Amino acid sequence: MLWGGLRPIPSRLALDTLTIASLLYCATTLPDTTNDAVLAIACLTTITTAGLTSRWTISFPLLPFLFLQGLRRIEWVVGSWSWAGVLIGALSIIILIISAALTILFPAVELNPINNGKYNVGVIDLHLPVDFTDGVRRGSLLGTQHQDSPHEPSKAYVTARLLYPTHDTATNLPYLDPESASVVCAELMKAGAPGPLKNLWWMLHTWRFTTIRARRNAQPASASSSTSVEQECGEKFPLAVYSHGLSGNATIYTYQALNLAARGMVVLMVDHTDQSAIAVKRRDSSHLLYDRSLVTELAMQGKEEEYDRKRRDQTEHRVEECLSVLKVFKSLNRQNSPDLDAMGVSFVDKLDVSDVTLIGHSFGGCTALAAAAQKPHLISAVVAHEPAINWMPDTARQSLFRSEKKEEEKKDDDIISLDINDEGKSKSIHDVNMLILYSGEWAEKGWGAYERVKGMHEREQLGPKDGTSDVGVIRNAKHQEFSDTCMLTPLWLARATGLTGVRNPNETAEEIAVRTAEFLDATRSKRSKREES
Repeated sequence: MLWGGLRPIPSRLALDTLTIASLLYCATTLPDTTNDAVLAIACLTTITTAGLTSRWTISFPLLPFLFLQGLRRIEWVVGSWSWAGVLIGALSIIILIISAALTILFPAVELNPINNGKYNVGVIDLHLPVDFTDGVRRGSLLGTQHQDSPHEPSKAYVTARLLYPTHDTATNLPYLDPESASVVCAELMKAGAPGPLKNLWWMLHTWRFTTIRARRNAQPASASSSTSVEQECGEKFPLAVYSHGLSGNATIYTYQALNLAARGMVVLMVDHTDQSAIAVKRRDSSHLLYDRSLVTELAMQGKEEEYDRKRRDQTEHRVEECLSVLKVFKSLNRQNSPDLDAMGVSFVDKLDVSDVTLIGHSFGGCTALAAAAQKPHLISAVVAHEPAINWMPDTARQSLFRSEKKEEEKKDDDIISLDINDEGKSKSIHDVNMLILYSGEWAEKGWGAYERVKGMHEREQLGPKDGTSDVGVIRNAKHQEFSDTCMLTPLWLARATGLTGVRNPNETAEEIAVRTAEFLDATRSKRSKREES
């Protein structure tokens, strides 16, 4: 297939084809009134539907094409440049061939459709008020980014996107927030593109055409609807908090979150404010940008231990954000927030606050595991997609790996990793069911403590003894395929830069979604049977 399994947007592809065909007509016919009209319509259509940069594969070549067409009209009027007319026509056609090639190489694409969901999906972008008092007291990075309350550092707002089940009719919504799209595209190019391309921010503007099938500010699905998920959860929806990876944000994990919401989960996607996110839109519409200094000042200088310590400090910040938004999130089951009230949306009595899953990729997977290690009695399950385990704080890593040790080798400091629940019973992360998925790339290289985690699972030391914990590998996949990035990047370019493996990234994303859903279904089913007995 021409695009290797990616999904070009049909309407955009048709419009691009029509525009190039119209310009070809202008280049090969006499410059009369009809020619002028077709040229004007083609130009206006491109600018009005795509601006100057969103369909740069056409708008950029259009500039020299218009210059040549202007010269052609002068030659037509003067009538003495017969050789020039031929040259102008040839150059015009060459430009259109280049434009057509670029349009094929850089198509505007869409995400895979959600085919097996029981619900449509509602979406709300919001800023949740949270209390970071505990985090500030522990001396983490908290309090450094709270522009809303500079005199009250314990009060702040976390930027989040909420995806949830609804019966309202879905519409096409922009994948990227229109107010943040330019900033996000520019920062992504700076962070991830090879050196010469870092400043070509407009190359990602095709992402502005991508849409998701969802309904903004939709009414949550009624708890009276009869589905297996709701019945198992007391006719309420389970919760999930989603933590993004380094130099990512909540948006680029939309596909995985949409799958969860369509299956009956309420998913809160956090934009972290430790400056590990590519760009976070604050409450005042300003943007907190990704901080590259750790990479440039430490990692590239070979100071790996210091670099890891800094990342662990950031993990503490991220954990506090996840646990703080979870607290606010659960409170919405009792009392609605003013912001949601203003939207006419309420989750009161619709959330199963006893069924909470933490999900994340890479830095986010590390965050999810660390949060579960800190407060295991609050968490039902953890889904860690390729976790950067070495960035977990010391006590969290001790908690994760303590079951490897023989009884006589346990150290007193392991007790720090235990949590006391409301009934006075101690719990650890191994009382929580865990799914840890790796890409083939990381598994082969042994990154993310793959061999160690796999060994724990094979010895039945991962998660509760009678639980559903699992460790898996997405074969022939690369690290970034857990995000949406590979579904939006031209396949030839993604493979040339090592972003994507040999598989169709849409198929990889679907496998990740299915394996995640199967794990959560199994965990919920076992929990339900245990409660019934």
